[in-house]
Amino acid sequence: MSFFSISLDYNASCLSPTTGTAPDTFAAAFNFFAAAQCLLYDKPLPDDNIEDGATYDFIIVGGGSAGCVLANRLSEVKKWKILLIEAGPSPAIESYIPGLDKGIFGTIYDWQYYTQNDGVTNKANINNTVYWPRGKMLGGSNDFDYQRWYDAGNKDWSPSTIRNCFKKAESLQDQKLARNQGIRNFYGSKGPLVINTFNSTLRPETLNVLDAWNELGIKTVKDLNYANVMGSGIIRATAYNGHRGSTYEVYLKPIRRRENLYVITNAFVRKVLIYEDTKEVNGVEVQYGGKIINFFASKEVILSAGTINTPQILMLSGIGPKEHLESKNVRCIVDLPAVGKYLQDHLIIPVTIFGDEPEEQSQAKQHFGAIQYIYNQTGPLAQNSFTDVVALYARKRRALYPEFQNHLQIFGKNSPRLVRYLNSIPRYKQSVRESLINQNKNSSLYLFLFTLLHPYSTGFIYLNSSDPKDHPLIYAKYFNDTRDIDATVDGIKKLTEIVHTRFFKSINGRLGRISWPECDGFELDSDKYWSCIAINMVVSVYHPVGTARMGTDRKTSVVNSKLKVNDVKNLRVIDASVMMSHISGNTNGPVIMIGERGANLIKRDYGIDQPNDKCY
Repeated sequence: MSFFSISLDYNASCLSPTTGTAPDTFAAAFNFFAAAQCLLYDKPLPDDNIEDGATYDFIIVGGGSAGCVLANRLSEVKKWKILLIEAGPSPAIESYIPGLDKGIFGTIYDWQYYTQNDGVTNKANINNTVYWPRGKMLGGSNDFDYQRWYDAGNKDWSPSTIRNCFKKAESLQDQKLARNQGIRNFYGSKGPLVINTFNSTLRPETLNVLDAWNELGIKTVKDLNYANVMGSGIIRATAYNGHRGSTYEVYLKPIRRRENLYVITNAFVRKVLIYEDTKEVNGVEVQYGGKIINFFASKEVILSAGTINTPQILMLSGIGPKEHLESKNVRCIVDLPAVGKYLQDHLIIPVTIFGDEPEEQSQAKQHFGAIQYIYNQTGPLAQNSFTDVVALYARKRRALYPEFQNHLQIFGKNSPRLVRYLNSIPRYKQSVRESLINQNKNSSLYLFLFTLLHPYSTGFIYLNSSDPKDHPLIYAKYFNDTRDIDATVDGIKKLTEIVHTRFFKSINGRLGRISWPECDGFELDSDKYWSCIAINMVVSVYHPVGTARMGTDRKTSVVNSKLKVNDVKNLRVIDASVMMSHISGNTNGPVIMIGERGANLIKRDYGIDQPNDKCY
């Protein structure tokens, strides 16, 4: 039975005598809360009525973080007719609830990609591959990062312009931060995207971890986005009133009824339509409603399909590395060797510290947390499924930017949540799972999720075949540059010093061994041990970038600084795939910024006046 249509008939027998009033009262309450979750969110609007062969000014492929921004900003121009095409459905309720954010993994809302087995890494993962969930639904850093883009010749992307584009998107509503003038001026205040902390209270053990990071020299800062992003602190999120504020929710939903905006879902773009002689794009071929149909664009097609799907669509359209396309029986129209290349991702390596506290949360408390969320959108479900603190640090104390990031997941003793986690996201093989579950039976687990922020290693994406429905082949190539493994070992060994801090000493904190045959012979916490663990146990943070990257050299880039595809007319890419190097943090905010900047560049190219737009 669907959770959305659940009905409870209370008929439990109790030893206590009753007149029937008490059971009826509690049954009514249970039925109310079971039904009330349906009232948390509006019913999605149906697809717009469209016809095969219809023409629009702009067609946006992909309704994720960038696509929803583009749909909003381009449809501000009333004379433009905009079509947004999304391969998946409208968002599920789980995508709105912070504590259930992983509930869409492995469902129709997820592309469910996996990396290819390269014979070197991930031997402790099932099938020697890494699960790469990618949103398939509507909505789906510091200045140094962007200075590198500008210095590489992308003159439309100066750090000051990029900061203004962030500010255009933002609305800072965290009152503690807003009292600090410097921080207040750093953020925007009138944008659609609410910047706030999660609507919950930090657990005592989480605060203790912040104190422990402090002892290591990773000092707590008021805001990790402001000025110097080195340090530890509370995560700021695109969240409000206990909800996740996706771009669907804050950019698309409020303007969904604009007369010049058309949206269709469950529509799969097979390729862009391009004239071979002029290299001019004029539309898209779409599988929709059981048919293959065409839509046409009088001005431009914009690919916002993401780091995996965008290069796939380009290559299926005949735009990409000639030799590879011809090997898949795809006629090459424009030979662009960088399409699908320069793939980078943020990886996770598990670091396990066991202790005597805390106990696992009781089932009663977990159920009460669900009721609390339905009642007033607070409690455990109002925060991220991981703890809402993070640490950013580098090997050198005076470094210009962080090299490493730590997230944290805390599991009480004998935690069923740990079993669910290990079976879903990391997909470790049985011996690894059993090793951690057995150690957790009598000890709590502080699972530190270590991330290398600026990898040198790059992978690539190839077509599997000429069939658009076949998932592309993802070669992540983690650690194919030895500098990455050296940095990872250094960063992890800095982190493991945390067992010597006051808090972890007080709970008998100790580093746990993750059992894997290739690593078991190495001394715990040695360089060889961590090198072995890192190579064999990679998990993705889901931040792939770079497969249609921006640049000035057509041999090593796909788009120019205006995000126009090289050697092709009327085609742009506006999503994470244009990032020419990885950034010092999560990618969602920067992708929204790229959407804002991309919309601005388009308006400027067509002479649309933007007098008050500082993103200009």
